[in-house]
Amino acid sequence: MIKTVYFATNRQPLLDPTDPQHQRIIGFGSELGPTSGIDVRYGSAKVNVNLSRKTNVLVPGSLAVANQQLLFAEGEAPTLGSDTIFDAIRASMKADDKPTIAFIHGFSNSFVDSIERAGWLSAFYGLDVNMFVFSWPSIASLLPVPTPFGDYAHDRKTAAASGIAIARTLRRLSDFVDKLSEEDRCNQAIHLICHSMGNYVMRNALQALMKLPEPPSPTLSTVNAMTSLDGTSSSPLRRYFDKVILAAADEDADAFDDPAKFKFLPRICRSITVYYSEKDWILSTLSSGTKFNGPRLGADGPDNMGTISDKVSAVDVSAILALSEPENHQYYRVFPQMRDDIKAVLTGTPPEKIANRQAIGQSRWRIVRKAGRSG
Repeated sequence: MIKTVYFATNRQPLLDPTDPQHQRIIGFGSELGPTSGIDVRYGSAKVNVNLSRKTNVLVPGSLAVANQQLLFAEGEAPTLGSDTIFDAIRASMKADDKPTIAFIHGFSNSFVDSIERAGWLSAFYGLDVNMFVFSWPSIASLLPVPTPFGDYAHDRKTAAASGIAIARTLRRLSDFVDKLSEEDRCNQAIHLICHSMGNYVMRNALQALMKLPEPPSPTLSTVNAMTSLDGTSSSPLRRYFDKVILAAADEDADAFDDPAKFKFLPRICRSITVYYSEKDWILSTLSSGTKFNGPRLGADGPDNMGTISDKVSAVDVSAILALSEPENHQYYRVFPQMRDDIKAVLTGTPPEKIANRQAIGQSRWRIVRKAGRSG
């Protein structure tokens, strides 16, 4: 099946050397793009997904980068790639009744990896949705001593630097929605999935978003264009998302207690589900151990559920993972039982009514392995 993936990226554009104008973009690299990674380009691509063969391949020639012209003559208006892509998504949300999933990938992913992974998620979850990925500059190459970890230090640095680009993307979404007529508005949700270091990217995006100058108040008292934007608060933080999924988060376990981390994340969504596991050896060994990052949100869950927003639920997935497998860090896109739990969250099932869950504390759950089923 062919899946369309929309994207935004602050990676360095790769230009076609055969183009006489040297303007045609044929891909994106592993380093921060123009203006130290603040500039964002938008576009779409197609992915050929075969669930039975477990393959997901970018369709050759399908990459389309939206035209952008920020320098314009007097009396004219700029051409914004964000308008092109947001309008395509809006049209699908309205005409086809499709919600949208925004996805922020983890470390050691090339641009193509991030597109292909988003296409896979769209098919694997079996939901009729639009997929939108923010592809931040991850190097996706091996260290001098071969390991499966990629260049962690490089990615951690570019992840932190990418926060403002995602904040600007969210602000562009606000601006786009605020200008829509009532007739053009739709009633579908936007969800967010962050995986691994993508959670650290989102932390930096949240912090950058709170520092951006506050935009003028919308003309309407309530912005309902995509359900996820309400615009009713005087705070610069608006409700961009419905459900937020934080999977295998390479983020600090105290993140929801700390205003400099995720404390205010609940303000931009309706609910947050944190999936975690002590069997996630990339978090417990690489991030917490060799990189000295301390207890990980994706390994231990939030430090103290009693002190954080009641919008946050924590789910221990250890029981359905293998004892020691590289795939344990990728459970959100590999194991069918994880897929079923995430689908239930995204489709609005209350936490206490999701099948094969067992309550283990305040807003804490454990997924129980189905009989005769792995993952």
